[in-house]
Amino acid sequence: MLERIRALDPIFQLHWLVGITAGAVLMLIGVTGGLMSFQEDILEWLNADQVAHFENEARLSPPALVARYQAEHPTHAVSSLFWRQDRAYPAFVGYRTPETTGRRGERAMLDPTTAEPIGMLRGQWTFGLIRQLHQRLAAGATGKLIVGISTIALVGLSITGLWIRWKRRPRQAWRWIWPRALGGKLAGEWHAVLGLWALLAYLIASLTGLWWSFDWYRDVAKALFASDSATAVELAAPVDGVDIERVWASIAPQLTDAKSVFIRWPDEARAPLEVHYVPGDAFHRYADDELFVHPTSGAIVGEQRFSDEAWGDQLLASLYALHMGAFFGTPGVILMMLASFAMPVFFITGLLLYLRRRRMKRQVAATPSIQANAPAGANTLLVAYASQSGLAQRIASQTAAALQATGRAVRMSGLNEIQPLALCEHRQALFVVSTHGEGDAPVAARSFDRHFCGASEPALETLDYALLSLGDTDYGDSYCAFGRRLDRALRERGARTLIAPIEVDKADAAALADWHAALAGLFGTTNTDHEPVFDRWRLSARTIVNPHSLGAPTACLRLEALEPGTAGWQAGDIVEIRPRQPQSIVDAWLQDHGIDGETAVLRGGHSQPLRQALTDRRLPDDGVPASTAIQDWFDALAPLAARDYSIANIGDDRIELLVRLARHENGTGLASGWLIERAEIGDIVELRLRANPGFRGDETSRQRAAIFIGNGTGMAGLRSHLLARISDGQRANWLLFGERQRAVDFYYGGDIRAWHDNGDIAHLDAVFSRDADDGRYVQQALAEHAERLRDWVDNGAFIFVCGSHDGMATGVTETLTAILGAETVERLNEAGRIRMDVY
Repeated sequence: MLERIRALDPIFQLHWLVGITAGAVLMLIGVTGGLMSFQEDILEWLNADQVAHFENEARLSPPALVARYQAEHPTHAVSSLFWRQDRAYPAFVGYRTPETTGRRGERAMLDPTTAEPIGMLRGQWTFGLIRQLHQRLAAGATGKLIVGISTIALVGLSITGLWIRWKRRPRQAWRWIWPRALGGKLAGEWHAVLGLWALLAYLIASLTGLWWSFDWYRDVAKALFASDSATAVELAAPVDGVDIERVWASIAPQLTDAKSVFIRWPDEARAPLEVHYVPGDAFHRYADDELFVHPTSGAIVGEQRFSDEAWGDQLLASLYALHMGAFFGTPGVILMMLASFAMPVFFITGLLLYLRRRRMKRQVAATPSIQANAPAGANTLLVAYASQSGLAQRIASQTAAALQATGRAVRMSGLNEIQPLALCEHRQALFVVSTHGEGDAPVAARSFDRHFCGASEPALETLDYALLSLGDTDYGDSYCAFGRRLDRALRERGARTLIAPIEVDKADAAALADWHAALAGLFGTTNTDHEPVFDRWRLSARTIVNPHSLGAPTACLRLEALEPGTAGWQAGDIVEIRPRQPQSIVDAWLQDHGIDGETAVLRGGHSQPLRQALTDRRLPDDGVPASTAIQDWFDALAPLAARDYSIANIGDDRIELLVRLARHENGTGLASGWLIERAEIGDIVELRLRANPGFRGDETSRQRAAIFIGNGTGMAGLRSHLLARISDGQRANWLLFGERQRAVDFYYGGDIRAWHDNGDIAHLDAVFSRDADDGRYVQQALAEHAERLRDWVDNGAFIFVCGSHDGMATGVTETLTAILGAETVERLNEAGRIRMDVY
C-alpha cells in the first residue's frame, strides 16, 4: 500500500524523474568538483621537484620579474601579475600582443626565480579538462546550459528528498540521520540518510554554482545583495604607462603577510592600477582586500577592505569560497569534497530503487490429471482450492490424485463452484488456497469469501478439515490473509482441524513437504510430492528490445527445444525456468567452507565438477558434514526455485519470452541476471511448461470480443492471446498497453501497429507515462473510453489483464469498478470473463 501511495505522490514522482534525467550530469559534476577540491595541493605533490626549486632559490621581486619578462618578450604588453606568497607556486603574467583578441588576453606561467616561461605542470592539463567538464561538460555554451539546468535540478532533488524523508519519518527524528535497519531496505535507507547528511552541502554548492551558469541569476543576486557602497576611483589626470618599481615600493609594506597577490594594470588612461591581495588573517582564502594605486607615482589613492564591506557584498564576494567549502576552512573543503564524491552513490542507489520490482511469485509446475469426481457425500473427501494463476489448483490436483490412488472417494472443486451450505454434505475437507494482492481472495473465489467468511452460517460441527495457505511475505501484513480468514471462519462455525494450518511462502519446498508428509500420515498417501521434470532447451537468441530506456534492460529471448515435437502450450500459459547461481557466488561459498570445487559429482546422470553442479542448488549455511559423502550431501540439496515467465508466442518448438532485468541491493535477479547477463547463446536452459487456467482462453472467449490490458513485460502474455486470436481470424480485439517511453519501450510495437493498421486489432491505446506529450497510465486510458468499455462488456467481451499488480492491475480494477459498478465486476469475475495474470 505504501508503494502505491508513493507512486501517486507527485513530489515523489518529481524526485525520481528529476534524479533519473539529471542524475548522470550531476554525478559527473560531483566527481569533477570533488577532484578540484585540493587541486593546488595535488599539483604541488605531482611537481615536487619544481616546487623544491621554487622554495630553495630566491624569488625575484615583482618589478624584476616583469622587467626580465618584457626584456625577453618586447612585443608582450603586461596586463596583470599573480603570485602566491604562502606556498611555492609559479607566477602568472597576463599580457597582450598586437594579435591578441578577447577581453582576457593571454597568460604565461613563469619560474618565480628566473622569470623564464615554464611548460605545463604535470597534471595541469588533466585539471584543466576536469574544470571544463565541471563548468560546461567540455561542450561550450551548450554544456554550460546543461550544467546550469542540472544544478537547478539538484536544488529540486534536495528539497523534494527532504519532503519525502519527512513524510516517511515524521515522528522518528533520529531515524533521519541513521538507517533504520540492515538488510533488504539498506540501499534505500542509505540513499535517504546520506541525502540528509549532504543536504546543506548540495544546497550551498548548487545555489552558488548557478552564479556562473546564468546571467539572469547573477543579475537577481546583485539586485538582492549588492550595495551601492563599492569604491569607485578615478585619477585626476590621464597617465600613460606603469612604473612598477614605484608601485611596488609603495604597496610592498602592506603585502608582507599576504597569502596571494594579483595586480591588474589599468586599461584606461584615468583608471588606477588595482591590487587584490588576501591578508594573512583573512576570513577565508578568497576574502581579498583591494588597493587602488597611481600607476606612475605609486601613491595609494583608494582602499577597500573585505571586512568593511556590507554583508551583501561580502556574501557575493564569498560565493566561490562557499561553493568550494573554503568559507568554512579546510574542514569545509573536506566535507564539500566528500559530498561531491557521494553524488555517484545517490545516482546509483536511486536508479536501483527505481528499477527494483517485486520478485515474481514462485509457483509450482503443471496440474496433474485426476479421475472423475465422486459425488458429494459424507464418505467423499472434498479437496477445494482457490487459485489465481494455477499454483493452488496444481497442488490441489496433486493432492486429489494422491488420495484417489489410495482408493478414497474424492471430489475436487474450486471454491467458486461451492455454495457454503454444500460444505455440510462432507465430513472431511482439504482446502488449498492462495492470497491475491493485498489480502484478497483469488478473483474467482471472492464471492465465496464474501458469502462464507463474511457471514455466520452454516454451522459445521461435523466437518474436519486441513488447510494449506499460499502467500508471499513480500506483501507484509497481507501474507496468507485469505487463508487465515478462511481458517478463522471455519473454526467459528465449529469445524475441527485435522492438522495445524500450513502456510507456504513463495512455494517453499520445505513447507510443501510438510503438507505432503501430513497427508501421508492422515491418509496413507505416497509420492504426493512428485514434481514434473525439467526439460532441456537451448538459448538460441537474445535481443535487448529497449536500449536507452529509463527502465531496466528488457530482453526478448528465444528458446529452442532439444527434442522438437515434444512441447505444447496454449496462449496464456507459463514457463518455469530453473535459474543458475553466478559462478563467483558458488566459488566464494566453496572457498569459505574449504571445499574443493573440482570434486566430481553426479548430476542428472552426468559427472561434473561440484562448482558447476552447485550453480542450480540452494547453498546451505553450513558445509559438508564430516560423516557425509559428498555425493549424498549434494543429492540432498534443494534446487533453486523456478522462476515463472509468460510465454509470448504460440504453436511450435520455440518459446519466446520477454524478460526485464531485475536489480536489487545485492546485484541482479537470480534468473533474469542469468538469462540476460551471464548465459551465453547456445547454453542449456532447464524449463518446464505449466498450464495457467486462470489466464487461458477457451472456446467461449475465442468466439467473443476481448479487451487486453497490460503494462511492461505483461505484453508477453497479451501477445500470445493476440497471436492465437488473429490466426483464428478473430478481429474483435482491443489492446491497452502502457510503458515508459514510446520510442524505446513499445515492445513488439511494429507488429502491433501493423495488426492495428490491418484491422486485426480494432482499437489500440498505447500510453507512455514518461513521455512529455503523454504521461498517462493504462487505467487512465481505459477511463477515457468508458462508453466503449460498457458497450463491449454489454456485448459479451472478455477482459484479460497481464502485468504488474501494484499500480497497473489495482488501478485497472478500480477503473473497471468505477465505470461498470462493483456488482457488474463481481458478476464478470464469477463468470470468468475477467482473467488476470499479474505479479
